[in-house]
Amino acid sequence: MQIDGEYMIRKPGRLKRGDRVAIVSPSKSLPSVLPRLAEIGISNIREYFDLEPVIFPHAFSDMEYTYLHPEARAMDMNDAFADSSIGGLISTIGGDESVRILKHLDSSIIESNPKLFMGFSDTSTITAYLHSRNIASIYGGAIMAGFAQMRNFPDDFVKYWETMLLKDSSGFVMERFEQFSEGYPNWSHTADFSAVNTPVKSYHWNWVNGDRMQGKIFAANLETLDLLRGSVYFPQLSNLDDSILLLETSENVPTPYQVEVMVRGLGINGVLERINGLAFGRFRGYSKEMRSDVVSRIMRILKFEVGSEEKPLVEGLDFGHTDPYFPVPVGIHARIQGDKFTLLESLTE
Repeated sequence: MQIDGEYMIRKPGRLKRGDRVAIVSPSKSLPSVLPRLAEIGISNIREYFDLEPVIFPHAFSDMEYTYLHPEARAMDMNDAFADSSIGGLISTIGGDESVRILKHLDSSIIESNPKLFMGFSDTSTITAYLHSRNIASIYGGAIMAGFAQMRNFPDDFVKYWETMLLKDSSGFVMERFEQFSEGYPNWSHTADFSAVNTPVKSYHWNWVNGDRMQGKIFAANLETLDLLRGSVYFPQLSNLDDSILLLETSENVPTPYQVEVMVRGLGINGVLERINGLAFGRFRGYSKEMRSDVVSRIMRILKFEVGSEEKPLVEGLDFGHTDPYFPVPVGIHARIQGDKFTLLESLTE
């Protein structure tokens, strides 16, 4: 939606305790392989937020079947948006090919029934799809990667998610977590599916250029966004005006050079010159030297390829593929300054 050239977001309805939420697998149907892990995450949604999870038909379906039938995964999404008894949708986990369901989504159903969707990593395709249809969503939140491990996270993790899901979040401030971890014990060999790898002391957000940024949030996994580049599903450039672009990299640990190439693609596409600032989540699997290398490469692109050497750049934010992570509101005005992420309006209404 655009009014006088400005992109206007539609806010989904606020969840209430007792509301039914759809559990869906738009990407990989990993619950079929690790049902106990998924069950822990689903139980935590009920315990911590008093929401009633509803497992949709293909959320636990065989992975080979859902790979061969992307329309089945899309059917769950369409049905969840159409069902008036469902207040929101939570993805089970990411994966690598949710893009294949996009052509099967019913835009008329989704646009007529805006609801709160949350997911991250490969489900960037879904949050980008909703953004193009003027519907706010949450980048972050997955049953098997995040919600299943909640008992190992600080109280602020629950507070941040509770506020985003159940309350008016205008003016809400999220601050850097004191510790973070990368990944989980091997799920095929562990007896404790809710465990996380050993946490380490967090570092301050690294302001490479500038000291604050403000605008509408658009967040995505960098590799997934790069997959969409050149397709009809890539965000409309005009919708990214006055935006902060939040990007994060996956557990595949792309090299600094690979990140450079993907960011260069965003420059060639005209994205970087439009945005107010560029923010990266913690680069999972990176050494201090790799972090220094990648931010130097990104600054070189901003300075010499985009002509935006004054554009704010920060890295190390608490979202993406490290734990615990923020619920990042896509399409909502926010300010990032120091180690604080402040919402300037509520995600829901």
